[in-house]
Amino acid sequence: MKKIILAFVSVALVAFVTFLLIDFSSNDGEIDVMKQKRDKHRNFLAESPFNETKNLTKTERKKLGLPPNAYNERLWELTMNPDLGYPTPFKVEPYDVNLIQQKASPGSVTSPWIERGPLNVGGRTRVVFFDPNDVGDNNGDGVDYNRVFAGGVGGGLWVNNNINSLTSQWSIVSGLAANLSVSAYAIDPNDSQTIYIGTGEQYTDGAAIGSGLYRSIDGGVNWENVEIEVAGDESTSNDESLFKAGIFHINDIIARDVSGTTEVYVAVGASLYSSPNFSTQNPVNFLGLRNAGIYRSIDNGQNWARNESAILKIFTEDGRFPVIPNDFELSADGTLYMGSINSPGINTGGGRIYRSVNGTTWSLAQNIAGASRVEIATSATDSDKIYALANVTGQADIFVTENGFSTFSNLNEPDDADNGIPASDFTRGQAFYDLVIEVNPTNDDEVYVGGINIHRTRNGGDTWQQMSKWSQNPNMNQLNVPFVHADIHAISFQPNNVNRALIGSDGGVSLALNLNKSVLSENDIQNRNFGYNVTQFYYGDINQVDFEDGDDFLGGTQDNGSPVIDRSVVGPLISQSFDPLGGDGSYSAIDDEGGYAILGYTSRTHAYFEYPITQSSSSYFISDENDGDFINVAELDSRFDILFANSRTSSGANSITACQLGDSSAECTEIVAGAISQGRPTAMTASPFSTGSPTLFVGSQDSRFFKITNANSSTARTVTNLTGPDFLGSVSDIEFGETELEIYVTFHNYGVNNVWFTNDGGLTWAQKDGNLPDIPVKAILRNPLVPNEVIIGTQQGIFSTTDFDSASPTWTPSMNGMTNVPVYDLDLRTADNTVLATTHGRGLFTGKFTADTASITATIDENQLKVFPTQATSEIFISTKLNYNNADITIFNLNGQQVYQQKKSLSSSRQRIDVSGLSTGLYLLKVRGNGIDQTVKFVKE
Repeated sequence: MKKIILAFVSVALVAFVTFLLIDFSSNDGEIDVMKQKRDKHRNFLAESPFNETKNLTKTERKKLGLPPNAYNERLWELTMNPDLGYPTPFKVEPYDVNLIQQKASPGSVTSPWIERGPLNVGGRTRVVFFDPNDVGDNNGDGVDYNRVFAGGVGGGLWVNNNINSLTSQWSIVSGLAANLSVSAYAIDPNDSQTIYIGTGEQYTDGAAIGSGLYRSIDGGVNWENVEIEVAGDESTSNDESLFKAGIFHINDIIARDVSGTTEVYVAVGASLYSSPNFSTQNPVNFLGLRNAGIYRSIDNGQNWARNESAILKIFTEDGRFPVIPNDFELSADGTLYMGSINSPGINTGGGRIYRSVNGTTWSLAQNIAGASRVEIATSATDSDKIYALANVTGQADIFVTENGFSTFSNLNEPDDADNGIPASDFTRGQAFYDLVIEVNPTNDDEVYVGGINIHRTRNGGDTWQQMSKWSQNPNMNQLNVPFVHADIHAISFQPNNVNRALIGSDGGVSLALNLNKSVLSENDIQNRNFGYNVTQFYYGDINQVDFEDGDDFLGGTQDNGSPVIDRSVVGPLISQSFDPLGGDGSYSAIDDEGGYAILGYTSRTHAYFEYPITQSSSSYFISDENDGDFINVAELDSRFDILFANSRTSSGANSITACQLGDSSAECTEIVAGAISQGRPTAMTASPFSTGSPTLFVGSQDSRFFKITNANSSTARTVTNLTGPDFLGSVSDIEFGETELEIYVTFHNYGVNNVWFTNDGGLTWAQKDGNLPDIPVKAILRNPLVPNEVIIGTQQGIFSTTDFDSASPTWTPSMNGMTNVPVYDLDLRTADNTVLATTHGRGLFTGKFTADTASITATIDENQLKVFPTQATSEIFISTKLNYNNADITIFNLNGQQVYQQKKSLSSSRQRIDVSGLSTGLYLLKVRGNGIDQTVKFVKE
């Protein structure tokens, strides 16, 4: 059932195909209106601001100062409102509260969803800190500062009660959205029970939009959203720009003590969604640009005011805009410093360092030429000594003043051992993304900086020492230093012991155990991701067979490879994983017979692995090309052992590669068709009903939907257009019902009808959005036991309906145990109706479809019966964990007629039952004997 996250195609040729068009309606007026809408959408896609960047390699992106993950740019295109030319996630934010309140409504999928892993893989983390209240009588275990918090950029706020233990499991903090983008924190110096967190990451071009400021007054147990009255203009527009009012990004928070009163400062940022056709109807969409700036409260967050000083403004031809604060720090005497970041779209205002004694009057202390982002670190003992780390023309530069900015000078920079990192830039072109500097609170000359790796100086910057390595790349493999995931975002010292620190990176959380050592050994910094499941998956899959000893999963993730989980059982701990590939994972699938697996890397790089995957498994690259998308759409047809993947021909024409898989190599051909080339594929699903040769269903980014029969043939291939007359947007998923005539199709976009169904093979289509909010839909599954029940994975979690056949289905949040995290993939194990939900920010979850009839259930006691598959063509199998001799096995049709009866001895070994002679339809299988009395449903196809 695989659905696309990203896909790539341009303009192509008509070759070796028959292209059949269906006349959908006789109402020419309606057709003309929809044609205009589709043409408008195609124009937006053709003129996307990311056309030149989304297919660049990570190295190329870094050279241009672009965020390393091109997925966010493709997601922008896929989810755009076809009428506006940009996505509108900010319109959905008010619905988040409702989702959280309704999360206990599980629908008809067995409640709750069960988290399955990965146990040991983290994700991008910008906030880590020790609980200031975990001291003395309050620590509970006799050890101070054992309890810590961490915030995932896309995975919520987490807590660990014993960070010293490798096996102490993280738990997500309740009362906050699981997909909350945690970006900053502060602790009240006069009341450590009061903690603030900010949301929304500005550094990735609006990919992680926040929902403002949150506060806890009981040490992080309960949280509330802090209402900040937005300063500046309300939503306005001019000839080329639309300015959306609101607080979408918080870059930093600081709380300072002023004579016993706490003042809280919030650095409000901004982002933009570019529109390709600049006009009043299709403007550049700025989020919070006119509302950014320094916000201050002196009454515990009850009232807020933005500083409106002229010195904190940028003056342009388009008007006056606030300088965007990036980082706050306090000097030893309580003076407040602020480093700025460039304003999106304006590309100025960054590189400045401001200071204020009273919090209201600010002065410009320093302006770093060519800088676009500044991080500051202040001495805890010398108010005149301040370090700065800046993104200067795309690389990191380090500065220091020892006289309160009377003079300001460059420091030497670390020379990273990685041969791929230039000596002049330890961030490798990513200073806009991973940039952190901290000073030892007890030693002004000991400074830590983070880019790709961590570096330290103990002599004020004269010389530097590398403290971590992200890989065994050439030359780094000679370093005996700890492994820490690449891209360092946060360093936080333990309050009573500066030799210990928490580290936040793209790989999650690490703990430095002894920074006092002159040279660190490999174990002096250790990963602490046990249960910190903020993994951002693109795809996932579940093994269809061999699950008696536990479930097998795998998937592709953002910057954490392709985690493989074997023999996972439901228990108190989620399951560990291992990664055969590294880097960014993508399309992943397990052969239906469990003989091999497909793992994906970026672009059209797909690998074949003998399954189960072990260190000794044979493997080979099916394709290793750069002619697909960053996260490339693909589809494994296990019936014919063919991998279909989005690609381009040598001449640049858009195509689909069809690879016949062998044990040691694959033979690949190209599908080049006018129908395919006109719109880039964004979803592919192989028909489970085809015989003799594969049938592939393809959805495109520009509203098209096709059926390709004989899909692996260059001569007999037929392409049929099944596009619904009202389809608009980019197809995200394709699923089937009981036959190939029943097809479910979903769309990625905002501002469209996202769910469609046909029961006649595409001759007619019914829109099934019902009361669904305006959110992208990524995946869909039908309950094979109750066909009128359908679940969908969306940008805001899982929804379900039990009246899918009605003209307007009622959709209900179905996310108990998961909350409203984006769900990008849904897979069904047909043998026992287990559903795998693959999330982008919270890892993998499973649930089960069940039958509504009270006497019949598909959720069987694990010590009892397993019957599979529940959708059978010729045979079904029975197994049990316990032994049952001479059990009566009876099959009834829905009229109550007995159509099969036999005695069998049941055990963990499979017993085969031939159902090839039964008519198609729904049947009841009853097993009764000594110690077992169970009835299940199955469908004969």
